[in-house]
Amino acid sequence: MPGNIKVYDLLISCPSDISEYIEVLESEVYHFNNLFGRSNNIILRPRHWSKDAYSQFGANPQELLNRQIVDSSDLALVVFWTRFGTPTENYGSGTEEEIERMLSQKKQIFLYFLDKPISPSKINQEQYQKIQLFMEKYKNKGVFFIVSDEKELANKFRENLELYFDSIIRGPQFRKKNNKKEILWVNDRPENNVYERQILEQYGLNFTLALSTQQALHSMEYGEFALIISDMKRKEGEQEGYVLLEQIRKKDKDIPFIIYAGSSKQEYIIESKKKGAQGCTGKPDELVELVIKNLLN
Repeated sequence: MPGNIKVYDLLISCPSDISEYIEVLESEVYHFNNLFGRSNNIILRPRHWSKDAYSQFGANPQELLNRQIVDSSDLALVVFWTRFGTPTENYGSGTEEEIERMLSQKKQIFLYFLDKPISPSKINQEQYQKIQLFMEKYKNKGVFFIVSDEKELANKFRENLELYFDSIIRGPQFRKKNNKKEILWVNDRPENNVYERQILEQYGLNFTLALSTQQALHSMEYGEFALIISDMKRKEGEQEGYVLLEQIRKKDKDIPFIIYAGSSKQEYIIESKKKGAQGCTGKPDELVELVIKNLLN
């Protein structure tokens, strides 16, 4: 691996009911290192208290963990399922304290809630209620994902890792080569795309949001945009993305138009290109690639 290698320490923070999935998450880190990391001179080192903490006295257990592995970690992976964890002196659980400490240091946190079915007799209702309250408290502090099982958790985590580090690697280079560009994003539920916009903002991109075809066309009359991203199905119609595309192409043949819908099937990609779009995808990583590729062109 040529060049300077950057090493990042990743804290894996989760209550005890996630312990059976620690190895699954660590294997995704190693997979990331072998593929994305190897080609970009990046190494992630997973850290978990069960393997990386040591016996020590002189303070409460959480404070010792903070000194040993939390404060020196560069980013964190946090997963909740049915348990919120054991309270500390200042927070509802050790995991919550670790989240707050890292947020105060402006460090990256990947946060997931596992929604895998479990026998009701195995659920501690008090613990589960704490998780629900935690979700409500943190829903406006950032972006988290709800995943259905450990496979989706692993896939989403790896996808998020690659998007995050790609924005770190290519973001500054892209900003240097391109002045700040305005993107028109059309979606009647913009809250569904907060994560994608946060990633693209790392490349120096700005966004104007439109909730309908009419609002998008109005924005086009009074603003200058480098690219348009549109959903497909809206309250206006099942294929409203194509309706907007047709209206845009009557006035502008060249502006890149990307459909960000729920599918990346080849037939949808072919059809969207026939109608004048530059691409169609339902995956965040493919969306980023399409946006960057078309803005560079």
